Amino acid sequence: MKIVAAVFADFAETFLGGPSQLATRIGSRSVLEHTLTRLTRVTGLAGRCLVVRSRDEQPARAVVSGLGLEQTIDVLAVDDGVRPRRQLVRSARKWNLDAWRGSPFGTTWFDEYLEPLCAARVLDHYGCEALLCLDGHQPTLDPDIASGMVAHQAEHAAEAKFVFTQAPPGLAGIILDREFAGDLLEQELMVGIFLTYRPEMPRPDLITRPECFPVDTAVAQTAARLTGDTCRSRELLSEAFAELGDDCDARQLCGWLRGAGRDRATPLPLELEIELTTDHPLPETTLRPRGDRVPTRVVEDLDGLSRVAAELAEYDDRLVLLGGHGDPLVHPRFGEICGRIRAAGVCGLGVATTLVELSDDTLGSLFEHRVDLLEVQLDADTTETYRRVHNADCFERVLANVERIQEARRQRVSPQPLLACSLTRSAATLPEMEAFFDRWIKATGWAVIRGYRDYCGILPADTLLHLAPPVREPCRRLWSRLILLADGAIPLCDQDVAAQSRVGDWRSEPLAAIWSGPPLARARQAHARLELGRHPLCQRCREWFRP
Repeated sequence: MKIVAAVFADFAETFLGGPSQLATRIGSRSVLEHTLTRLTRVTGLAGRCLVVRSRDEQPARAVVSGLGLEQTIDVLAVDDGVRPRRQLVRSARKWNLDAWRGSPFGTTWFDEYLEPLCAARVLDHYGCEALLCLDGHQPTLDPDIASGMVAHQAEHAAEAKFVFTQAPPGLAGIILDREFAGDLLEQELMVGIFLTYRPEMPRPDLITRPECFPVDTAVAQTAARLTGDTCRSRELLSEAFAELGDDCDARQLCGWLRGAGRDRATPLPLELEIELTTDHPLPETTLRPRGDRVPTRVVEDLDGLSRVAAELAEYDDRLVLLGGHGDPLVHPRFGEICGRIRAAGVCGLGVATTLVELSDDTLGSLFEHRVDLLEVQLDADTTETYRRVHNADCFERVLANVERIQEARRQRVSPQPLLACSLTRSAATLPEMEAFFDRWIKATGWAVIRGYRDYCGILPADTLLHLAPPVREPCRRLWSRLILLADGAIPLCDQDVAAQSRVGDWRSEPLAAIWSGPPLARARQAHARLELGRHPLCQRCREWFRP
C-alpha cells in the first residue's frame, strides 16, 4: 500500500492565531527542523512532503535545504489557506488543548491542522492510497508510533479508512485513505465527527476498533500539549530535551511529565473563573447556592480585572470563564468587562449563564467581544422539570433566548459564541438526561452533563449515587484553576461559596504571587499527603476528582 506523509505548515501563525513558532528553537533545532528530522525516521512511507502556502514556499525550501533533505522531503505549495471551520475549531479546542479529543463540538487535535481539501490535493499529487497527516508544530513526533500506524493502516486497509492513536497532541498524527478523505470533503465534515458521540450517527467508540492504533497505556493516559506552538509547551519541551535529549521518545517524555511542576498550568492557573456578581434570576434554584444562600458581591474594580487578565495573558493558552455564584449577564457592565478581557489578550473567553436575561446590548456584546463558548445552565428538558428544579417558570424564555443567539449567529455568519446547554445530573433531572443530551447535540452541536454538587453541605445531598471514586485522591483543580470572587476574595476553590479558606485578594496581589504563594502551597501539600485536618471544607468535599 502506497502511503505518503504530509507535514502541513503555516509560517505566519499558529492554530490559536499567534505568530508561527516553526522557526523557534527548542534544544538544538527549530520546531519545524525537529518535526522534519523525526519524520525521516518513519518507516514504510512511499514519500514525504512539506505542504505550505505559496507565500511560504521559499522559507520552506530553505528549511529542507538547510537540513540536507532535498532528496527526501518534497515541498508542495498546494495549500490555498482556506480554513472554513478554523474559527469554530479554534473556539472549541481552546478548552482542551492538552487532549487529542474531548473538546466541545467533538473537535479533536487532528482538526486543528487537517484541511480535507488540502489533503486531497496531496493524495492526487502522489496518486497514493493513504496519507499520514502531520502538523509542522510537531517537534515530538514519535517515529516508532508513526511507523506502527503506517504498518497498521496497510494491514487493516479493508476495515479502517483512517488510523489514529490516543497519544497526546504532538506525538502522532492521523492517516486518511483516499475514500475517507473524499467523504470528508464531499460531506464537509471534520475528523472529530467520527470520534465523538452523535445520536444521528450511532456507532461504537472507535478506540475499540481497527481505526485505533494502540499505544503504551502511560502515553495514552498523559494529558499534555507537546506541540511547541504555545509558550508553555515550549517551556516544557526545552526542559525535557535538556534532560532527555532532543530525540527522546513518547514513553520517555510522558514519564518525565509526571514529575512535579511539569504540568501545563505552572506558573499561572490554566483557567480563571471570575464571578462578576451574585445577582441571579433564579434565586430559589435547588441545584446551586444562589439568592440568600450567597453573600452579596459585585465587581466594581474593572481596572483590577484588566490587570489580572493582562497578567494571565502572559501565557498564550490561558482561559477565562465568567461565572461564579451569580449570573454574569446581569452585571450592568458585562460588555465592557468582556471588552477589557479581550483587550488584555487572553486566549479563551467563556460565559456560564442561565440565559434567563438577554438584553439586546448583551447579545451584541457576545459577538462584538468574540465570546468563544456560552454554557446555558438549563438543567431540564421540559417545562415541568425546569419549574421543579429552579422554582421558576422560565423554560420557554430560555429556549427563545437560545434561538435568538442562533439566529444572530446565522445572520452574522459567525461561529461564536459556541452554545452548550448543560444539565446537572440529579434525581429530579435523571429521567430527562438522555433526551436532553440528544436534543442539544442535534440542535447546537454540543451538550454538557454535570454532576450534582452540594457545595460542602450548603445544599442537601442528592439521592442519586454519587460518582466520586471510592479512594480519595488529591483535588485535581488545586493545580489548574482559580476562582476570583466579585469582592476580591480568592477562595481555595469554587466549592467555598463564602470564601472561608481565602488564599489571596485579586484586587491587591499579583496573580502569580497568589498561585505560587504559601496558602495554596500548603493546601497542595496537605492534599498530596491527604492530611486534610486543617481544611474542613476539603474534608467534606466530594468534588475532588473532577477535572
